[in-house]
Amino acid sequence: MSIQRAQQPKASTGFTLIELVIIIAIVSILGVIALSRYADLKQQAELSSAQYIASSLKTGVDTVKLVFRTAGHTTRVQNLAGYGDGTIDTNNIGYPIGTTKGNGNENIGVGNAGCVGVWEGVLDAPPSVAINNNSNADYRSYRHDGNKVCSYVYRAGGDTANRNNAQLVIRYDSRDGSVEVCGRRSDIPNC
Repeated sequence: MSIQRAQQPKASTGFTLIELVIIIAIVSILGVIALSRYADLKQQAELSSAQYIASSLKTGVDTVKLVFRTAGHTTRVQNLAGYGDGTIDTNNIGYPIGTTKGNGNENIGVGNAGCVGVWEGVLDAPPSVAINNNSNADYRSYRHDGNKVCSYVYRAGGDTANRNNAQLVIRYDSRDGSVEVCGRRSDIPNC
């Protein structure tokens, strides 16, 4: 008869240094992948938002022209009745040129605030827009091309470039009613 000794379980020694280094490396790699994926998702969300706003702006522009034509107008109108609160002004072909245009030419608005008037007069509950580099505004507006075009640069993402170098821009052209999303990003056309 032999007596067997019960084996004592080994005491846990924890992770070795090599195991810890491998775990830290794996977690770091996963973190970098997650961070880059987050940045991609953020850019895609910003682009989707701009495309939605541009689509809404285009719908509003087309509706203004429809109201203009339905009312039988053939020349510039100040305070177009039947659209919104009746304060939108149009050019001779029925596209919006602001809300405080007054009598005169077919330029968009009066000064740089004219593009703000188009934005706020055509869009329902629009994102904030400024005529200067107000860091609290979602967009910054520029009036250009003979005062017939508005560019709205997306600022909420931190871009401080002008309308020619910005990453994400919504452009409205009062000469033909076109609205487009453009900019310096690789996934959209240049402005």
